Parts: sequence; structure tokens; C-alpha cells
Amino acid sequence: MTISWFGLSSFKITGKDITIITDPFGSKSGLTPVRGAADVIVSTNPEHPWCNSFSSVSSTPFIISGPGEFDIKGAFIIGAPAENKELGASTIYAIEIEDVRLAFIGPIQQTQLTEPQQQIMEGADIVLVPVGNKQVLDYESAARIATQLEPFIVIPHSFKIPKLDADLDKIDKFLKEMGSKSEEMEKLTIKKKDLSGEGSRLVILTPMR
Repeated sequence: MTISWFGLSSFKITGKDITIITDPFGSKSGLTPVRGAADVIVSTNPEHPWCNSFSSVSSTPFIISGPGEFDIKGAFIIGAPAENKELGASTIYAIEIEDVRLAFIGPIQQTQLTEPQQQIMEGADIVLVPVGNKQVLDYESAARIATQLEPFIVIPHSFKIPKLDADLDKIDKFLKEMGSKSEEMEKLTIKKKDLSGEGSRLVILTPMR
């Protein structure tokens, strides 16, 4: 599996038989709109322009935009409702591809996961978590949720990057809160057998251009 990052909460997750794009954004973000082909789009908040530029994704992807269970081309996806009073109804997802389980958390406003949410996310190998501010998730809550799930890898998103037209914090506060050394890379390529050891790796992805 390979994980790349466009910016905000938009990732490209590529397995042997499937490509998933999460939360595709458009030009109003200030960034180049998300482009490329995908089999599946996963949207955490289909009413928000950060998460709903579906037409920019080529091919004819299957769109998942709310709670439920989905089994598509060998990927198993579970969506659970989440809270965001400012941005509207949101969904968080557990995504399992090639035995690797991801917890994909988009723009939510919670200090921690509820028990039903944690049950769905249980066993996550990788957590994708927003860290930008209280509108998407403040750095303290992001660190609490990330450690709550005890993953092997934490990948932060939705923080300030060049050209982004959004009032988000830089990643510094989250890194300090986590208190662990981070690794920077253009993309993460991982297999289930690579996921072992104590503690969580903190991986910072470079946005694709």
C-alpha cells in the first residue's frame, strides 16, 4: 500500500487492486485541485468544499459520503458519524486494504473518540488525523486521539502549507505535543509485515503538486 497527500484531508491510498482518494478539494482552497483517477472517493463532509470536489477525480469512482459498511475491490470501509458543529455532519472511517487498517479522521470537533467510534477504529495500524485548529481538530485533541488508538504510524494532515487559503496552524504545536521524532517523506509505502515495534512513528508527508 502507498499513501500520498494532496493537502488538507485529501490522500491518495493505493493498493494492488484499488485506488482511494479522500476528501478531494477544489480551487477555492488556494491549492491546485485534486486530480487523478480513483476507484473510490471517501468524503468526510460532502457539504464542505474542502471535501467534495468529486468532479475533479477522473474515471467513475464509487462515492462514499456517510456512515455505513462498504466492501469494494478487496477494501473494507466502515464509516461512523462524528461531530463538527461549525462545518456540519461529518464521518470518520476505518479503511482496511491488504490487511493494513487505517483510521481516517477528517475535520471533526471532539476532544476524544466516543466508545462506538473507538470500537470501529480499534486495531488501526495507521492514523490519519487533522491537527490544524479547533475548526478541524486542535493539536491537543489530535494528539490525544492519535495515541488513544495506539497505531504503529501517525500521519497528520489539515495544517498550514504554502498557498493554502485556510486559517490553519502550522504543524509545530502538534509535533511538540507528540514529543516524538518525525520522519518526512513524499509518500509512505508500507506492508503489513513492516508494522511492528513499540510506540508510534510520526510521518509527515510532503504535499503532491
